[in-house]
Amino acid sequence: MIRGTAYEFNATPVIAGASIRVLELPTARATTRRDGSYDLGVPNRARVTPYIVAPGYHTIYLQTFRTTNQDLRNVNFQTPTDAVYQALTELLNVPLDAQGNVAECAIVSTFNTRNVRDLSYRQFRAYGAHGVAGATAFGVPPLPPATYFNAQVIPDPTQLRSSDDGGVVWIGVPTGVYRIAAQAPGTRFASFTARCAPGRVINANPPWGLYQLSPASPARISARWDGLTLRSVRVTGLPPQSTLRATCAGRGCPFGERVQRVRGSTATFLRNVRFRAGQTLDVGAFSHAYNATVKRYRIVTGATPRARTLCVPNGMTAPQARCPTG
Repeated sequence: MIRGTAYEFNATPVIAGASIRVLELPTARATTRRDGSYDLGVPNRARVTPYIVAPGYHTIYLQTFRTTNQDLRNVNFQTPTDAVYQALTELLNVPLDAQGNVAECAIVSTFNTRNVRDLSYRQFRAYGAHGVAGATAFGVPPLPPATYFNAQVIPDPTQLRSSDDGGVVWIGVPTGVYRIAAQAPGTRFASFTARCAPGRVINANPPWGLYQLSPASPARISARWDGLTLRSVRVTGLPPQSTLRATCAGRGCPFGERVQRVRGSTATFLRNVRFRAGQTLDVGAFSHAYNATVKRYRIVTGATPRARTLCVPNGMTAPQARCPTG
């Protein structure tokens, strides 16, 4: 499942009634609700390039995602009106075809802070400027020269690196598949894939695109077991704005999910819970702007459950063995 919100570029209105489609899946479609939100079902382990079609707005494609055993959240569309699109193409001297589309391809993205990765749409819009200044970007294979947006949200050829706005654009990009990456002193960014074709505008917009990678959580999770009974879980080193989440999988689980919001840097969780052999318990510490730490316990007969340490990248949902860090 892909979920997100469609909204107007450089403005506050959301876009209701827009059609969300997928380049690789012609039958996959969703319509945005009154609040601009949408849910779009897509296959697992698929390559998907979402795009938006809406009257009065220019069609925008997103980066190409790979679905891998988890939903993708906050896959938003930052969509220019036809008038704003026309103004931007004139400002950048972009060659257009007879239909008013870019003659080749254009790619847009934003160097965006890790602080917006796990926010809801409303929280994201309320956050304000979310760019990371001082970054540069490049493509493989090589792209035409980049133009960075200045702090007034205007593409500025004299801007040699990103501003607090964080925007960057490439025009006149030949047909092909590009991997876009970024660099800046003291931090690291995610890369993304752009599939270019004539007439296509790709906007890998926040909180995806060139998002700032998050550090590993400093939280430490320990469990006290008495046979198959979990006496308690203790978590220390929690940053501010933390939540503990536990899920149980397997037949006869005592619960599906439990959540506890935390005040302070330490917490006790899950007291005196009896499990059965064959079940799996995940206990995670999720903190704002950090990758989450997860301990996975597989319950077996005749042995104290042992923990396997996993992580969840900031803004994602499924545990994995390794998470890139910034």
